[in-house]
Amino acid sequence: MQGSDGATRVFGYLPVDDRLEARLQSIRDRVRSLPDLGLPLVSTEIGIKWVADDDWATAYRSFFRPIRLGRVVVRPSWEPEAPAEREGDVVVEIDPGMAFGTGHHETTRLCLMALQDHVRCGETVLDVGTGSGILAIAAAKLGAARVVGIDIDPVAARIAAENVERNGLAGVIAILTGDSPRVFDGIADIVLANIVPDVIIAMAADLCSKVRPGGKLITSGIITERAEDLRATLESLGLATIEQRVEGEWVALVSEASDA
Repeated sequence: MQGSDGATRVFGYLPVDDRLEARLQSIRDRVRSLPDLGLPLVSTEIGIKWVADDDWATAYRSFFRPIRLGRVVVRPSWEPEAPAEREGDVVVEIDPGMAFGTGHHETTRLCLMALQDHVRCGETVLDVGTGSGILAIAAAKLGAARVVGIDIDPVAARIAAENVERNGLAGVIAILTGDSPRVFDGIADIVLANIVPDVIIAMAADLCSKVRPGGKLITSGIITERAEDLRATLESLGLATIEQRVEGEWVALVSEASDA
């Protein structure tokens, strides 16, 4: 959000639980490292304001409006109407609550557009770091036959499961809680990981092991400066980079596993 002084401010909402202090410290450390990546900041300090539960719903809902991304229309569950539909559209109804994923962030948009190009019909899709479940739901509505979403945060997993039910896809999408792709006991035609580069690199071998021969790995949440690091890591594990999609300062990579 841009203030009257012209500075852009980023707002986020965190649950008050036993992980709050660790999350805040992680955010502080990452914000303070941004100037090293060439991102100019007015200040590296973060401010904290306690928000009552009954204010939370109004606060986050004010930032979430219906959005069209190619054939995918993302609609807040409380909005009575989506943008005008066209033939072939799929509508994803989401209430993100405290989970990431509304379709408004560049990283999610990049993944949604990539899914539209790579989901044909009948695929198995694994979504690691599913957040609100938006990518898992979109994959199913685009034609995937089986989708598994994984999130390390039990709150996000619960919200994703609720969104799956809201979209009538409980028979197609399973939501699991876990910190690794290994909690999924199969392999997938398409694996998604919209997280951050360090986490993707740390679990790269596990992600690659879940991609069937000839399948795709779509990674996002990558700032431009880290794209080459991630590309090199995935290529060292035998995946070929077939696409690099860019929006603003963000990158998504589409990599392919060898079918040899």
